[in-house]
Amino acid sequence: MGICRHKIADAWAKRDKQRREAEAAMTEAQARPGGPVTAGVDAAATDRVLLLDELDHLGQPQRGIIELAFFEDLTHAQIAERTGLPLGTIKSHIRRTLERLRTRLEVDGAALHA
Repeated sequence: MGICRHKIADAWAKRDKQRREAEAAMTEAQARPGGPVTAGVDAAATDRVLLLDELDHLGQPQRGIIELAFFEDLTHAQIAERTGLPLGTIKSHIRRTLERLRTRLEVDGAALHA
């Protein structure tokens, strides 16, 4: 029971730290001599922070596969070759993970801006 309580407390502390860091970054960006940041840039920064937070909740190999596909811009075949997993497994992981992210972002009311 104690381990579970500590895990929950750690998760809340991590989220609080990320929120504070995002707020500090926004405040710093708005205080620049060039003037305040436009709303589009604010939304993009907020979306990035939100998406990175959701990626932190993914387990392996799903997170690694998503990072290879979208951050390293690899094809499904290249990811399969690099990870040693079958091509069909890679495609399934990507599809299910994107559905999970979409559902979580929509349920949280924080769907990314189009």
